[in-house]
Amino acid sequence: MNRLLAITVRLHPDSPPRRGWIDVETESGLIAAIGLGLPPRKADVTYDEGLLFEAGDFNAHSHPEQSLYTDLVDPAWDLATWCRHTIYRFSPYLGPEEVHLGSLRAFQRMLGLGVTSVMVSFYLHGSRGNDLDRAVIAAAKRAGIRLLFGRMNYDMTASDAYPAKAASQASYYEKPAEARRFYEELRQEESATVTVAPSLHSMHGSTREAIVEGLHLACRDDRPLQFHLSEDAGDVSLCLDREGLRPLAFLERLLLDGEVPSLQPLVLSDCCWIDDDERRIVAERDLKVVLNARMNKRVQAGEADLPALLGRGILPWLGTDGEASNDDLSVEGERRCLMGRWGLNPSFAATLGRSPFRLGRGTVGTLIPGAFADLVGRRDGAVDEVLVGGKAVISGGRPLAVDVEKDIEGPLKEAVARLDRNLPRP
Repeated sequence: MNRLLAITVRLHPDSPPRRGWIDVETESGLIAAIGLGLPPRKADVTYDEGLLFEAGDFNAHSHPEQSLYTDLVDPAWDLATWCRHTIYRFSPYLGPEEVHLGSLRAFQRMLGLGVTSVMVSFYLHGSRGNDLDRAVIAAAKRAGIRLLFGRMNYDMTASDAYPAKAASQASYYEKPAEARRFYEELRQEESATVTVAPSLHSMHGSTREAIVEGLHLACRDDRPLQFHLSEDAGDVSLCLDREGLRPLAFLERLLLDGEVPSLQPLVLSDCCWIDDDERRIVAERDLKVVLNARMNKRVQAGEADLPALLGRGILPWLGTDGEASNDDLSVEGERRCLMGRWGLNPSFAATLGRSPFRLGRGTVGTLIPGAFADLVGRRDGAVDEVLVGGKAVISGGRPLAVDVEKDIEGPLKEAVARLDRNLPRP
């Protein structure tokens, strides 16, 4: 049975608010029909005209467990220093409770910032199979956010790593066959709001064997395949040394040599150090790109050349990476950052990150039939109502499933303080 919502809605970023309606398939959460004017039948729920609804944002790259570190970081740290003080110090010691709390904090904060769906890259498996992965998924289900969970294969370690980094990489490490088995097992956690996909880390974290295996799995299961691509200059140098090609040329060579069936599943995050020939490959192969502009700037990793991407017809999605390496988890904040950096027309900037992205049975990012009914209602500019699949997860500005202080902030701060107190300083 469908559920009819009567709302004031902005169907596109540049369209005026109008009174309208959305017919939602109750079981799937998909939009069956949408229109302006009077609803075709009596509405099941009528929202007052002071609320303006739009499509919720899609955060296309996130490490939610890193919200654990938000209160510990120094914004001046570069990427290497940031890693030394956060993931390489803490990650070998994280259990399901800590991962769940960090992820729940991240997801709840995203919802409060108008983000209704998120693509997660998760590699902190802790040599524990899917225990920590399930903790992230449970947090998403509890908060009510729509999740594409990328179970990431990290199968390289650095021989010259300092002890904390070596211990962390050892806890991430899985052979490709192990990662495949755990990914296939984790798919049992899928639901109307959760999709599980294979994922890869980067040129420095993924072997050729893992990249080939990941692309075969993604093609077989028709899933996106996340991959950090040239986030820092070192990945380009590594690929040139190892393969004799820049990263995108190497990936294309795998295709041309018949080692992989397609590059279409790839979702390339960051792309700070790609050259114009690599942008050509992205455009010609119709690959997806995600920019994490504020994070890249803050940790001094590099900068993606947005005008050059647009010049090749590449319209990126937007991500925030982890909260501890960014100002917050707002996709709108990423738009504002890019608009200011590149002098973008505000009307065009408002469209960034709003292209339809297929996630499970439907798409996110727009309000059209066949998309999920993931909406954000603002009152005087502030997020007041959030619907995921047409069901409220925030109402009157308050989360419906959690008490933020009691269920998240209090326990999280105690857990982080305990870890911080008991682990050696970097």
